[in-house]
Amino acid sequence: MNTPTTSPAPGQASDLDREPGPARIRPSQPHTPARRREWQQEQTRLDLALAAFSLAQEHGLANVRVPQIAAAAGVSTRTFNNYFPSKEAAIAWPATRRADRLATSLADRPAGEPLGDSLVAAVTSMYGPDEIDGLSADWLREFRALVAAEPALHGEALKTTGVFEAALADAIALRIGAEPGELEPLVLAAVVIGAERAAIRYWARQPQPAPPLVDVIRTAVRLGLQGAATTA
Repeated sequence: MNTPTTSPAPGQASDLDREPGPARIRPSQPHTPARRREWQQEQTRLDLALAAFSLAQEHGLANVRVPQIAAAAGVSTRTFNNYFPSKEAAIAWPATRRADRLATSLADRPAGEPLGDSLVAAVTSMYGPDEIDGLSADWLREFRALVAAEPALHGEALKTTGVFEAALADAIALRIGAEPGELEPLVLAAVVIGAERAAIRYWARQPQPAPPLVDVIRTAVRLGLQGAATTA
């Protein structure tokens, strides 16, 4: 469907009426103009991120240029620059969506469930068979693998790890009745995210057919939490 476009104000995105980039299921558009504009901007951001990710997987990050990413997403280079400062930032951005989902998953666990069980369930829910927020079920695993193969992504990956830990720490604090920024939720969040990353590195080195990644992550998070409880 073609809709009229207007010149964007500085810092705003343009080229919102375009053919979609990487194929995926999209949610229904909101009905109000303001919400629809916000939805379109979010979809543009995700299209650019997934285009950058796909091109880096196929050609190697060093061989990918911003104009290629913009063209793959069906927008202009200027639009890309309105959304992201670099191709590395674009590739890593979807991880922030997963951080929000992780915190929500923990908050949604039954109130009487032991915290360790809730944390294991919340983390492993990120690796289910279904698409989450426009990202394929394999996206997070493939993102971690790409980061391992591309040193230029390490800086952005470190930032996303911080986002994950902060979001999870806040959710843990809320669940246990602690104040945000207290030591216990910060440590628990770091243990859980560190265990998840260790599990992915371990899984990636295993000969095929490797055990299911979600099972390795479940075991690693339990081991991490057991270790934290033992040393407490």
